Amino acid sequence: MGYFFNRKLKLKEFEMRMKAKAEMRIATAKMVTPLKIQAYERFLLFLERSQLPVLVKRVYAPGMAKEMFHISLLHSIEEEFEHNLAQQLYVGNDTWMAVQRAKEELVNQINTTFDKTEDGTDVALIAQALVALPNPFIEQAILMLKKEFNEI
Repeated sequence: MGYFFNRKLKLKEFEMRMKAKAEMRIATAKMVTPLKIQAYERFLLFLERSQLPVLVKRVYAPGMAKEMFHISLLHSIEEEFEHNLAQQLYVGNDTWMAVQRAKEELVNQINTTFDKTEDGTDVALIAQALVALPNPFIEQAILMLKKEFNEI
């Protein structure tokens, strides 16, 4: 009789531990889910704001010096990226890598465009050239964010 009582008691303790773990997972999910949603929103906003037509419109001012325009574009990207850096905790590794790749490709496009222009080039022409550049890496990262978000 003692064996069965002991066995039943251990089974009851096991069930209580499992129930407590399940409740803890539910509570954790309730806390983490809003943070995950916010991370997807913030990365999406970063990518949308980083598209060259949007970025150039936000940064460019008529009469701006070429060097100042270049620095302002890069500073805007870096500042916004760093502001959202901690959000990587809440997205998958492939999605995080896609966001990083999009940012790096954007910086490369900007630097290449400025490197190809001569010192006397009108900044308005540089702005037009930037706006015309496609960035498939940004589009790919946006698609990955949306796909991953729809899976949570």
